[in-house]
Amino acid sequence: MVLIENLLLALHSLKSNPLRSVLTLIGISVGIGAVLYVVVLGEITQRSINERLESLGSNVLTIRPGFSRRHGIRTGTNVVNLKWDDAKEIASTSEVVAVTVPTYSGQGVVEYKDQNWTTRMSGTTPAYEFVNKDHPIEGRFFDQDELNRRARVCILGATVHEKLFGIDSPIGESILIKSKRFTVIGLLGAKGESWSNPDDQVFIPLTTAQERLYGVDHLSSILAQMRSVDDYDEALFDVETILRRNHRLRPEQDNDFRVRRQDFFLSTIQETNKEIAHFIIIIACVSLVVGGIGIANVMLVAVTERIREIGVRRAVGAKKIHVLVQFLTEAMILGCLGGLSGVIGGMIFNHFKIGSGFVLPWNWMGYSFFICAGIGALAGLYPALRASNENVIDALRYE
Repeated sequence: MVLIENLLLALHSLKSNPLRSVLTLIGISVGIGAVLYVVVLGEITQRSINERLESLGSNVLTIRPGFSRRHGIRTGTNVVNLKWDDAKEIASTSEVVAVTVPTYSGQGVVEYKDQNWTTRMSGTTPAYEFVNKDHPIEGRFFDQDELNRRARVCILGATVHEKLFGIDSPIGESILIKSKRFTVIGLLGAKGESWSNPDDQVFIPLTTAQERLYGVDHLSSILAQMRSVDDYDEALFDVETILRRNHRLRPEQDNDFRVRRQDFFLSTIQETNKEIAHFIIIIACVSLVVGGIGIANVMLVAVTERIREIGVRRAVGAKKIHVLVQFLTEAMILGCLGGLSGVIGGMIFNHFKIGSGFVLPWNWMGYSFFICAGIGALAGLYPALRASNENVIDALRYE
């Protein structure tokens, strides 16, 4: 009964000053809403990165050209030194590398009827589909015969498909790539953005890219699939040995190529996203502290306005603990109502902002109420102590 009475008194007091109470609630609500938005966004990003890590595979090495140097200083330009023969020798010589996938990438314009789009052309081999686990959702990947005869066939990424065809199926249609006619034989599913947009590219046979489109004989990269993750050190040794010998590097010279595990890039992004999320949560928590200061200010004003009421309660038998609990209850109600409005507002904002990827962080929603109740209790503790320690005679005389 005492608890219910305190709740009713607290609600009545807050209701008597609606504008002041609402402004205080807004401070708490914004903080909680910001925390939930960051948590939801971080959860969605984490899931997307984990899916990409699983699709890439941790047993795949990415070999890229090194950077050129001028007067001993590294420039931003890649050296031209990776060849298809390097990829073939790595696959045939190393006992721990199961298969290699040479690739060459370049920019170009694709056209379909009155639509055009500048995108990345990725020339590769049929093994790319299985090493990178990138299977078409419609149509097929090109085969070895099409690679051998430099066929003008292509597979579209999701972004290119959308820009050229909208929602229509592209399979069997003819498009122009750098003014040369190609037949679309496959469509890849959307993957989402990572360090680059993997959906914004067109896959074509490597021979077609090198000989028909760009007139080059070097590669942009080589994917080397190991037998297992445990073979990383041996595979790295084999790759370095073969490439250093092929590139005729002396012992004192640095590698003119770079070797990374393919999941290294997304792992780096994953760590960066975590750091950014922690930083934003700290900022959101600062807004919660500001909201707590607002509660403390409101409660101090309430104590000053209700000194006579406090005196009357004490005169008719209320103890210090009763007054203390009453004002603490008011402060905690303010905190909890702010938390509730923040959770509801955050859910609505996330739903419209994020859409179908929206998830409910039940644990953080629960934490929010405890955080808000704690902030309310801490913010109201001093005003409540001040109210409970008011002298009865002085309080009754207060005008």
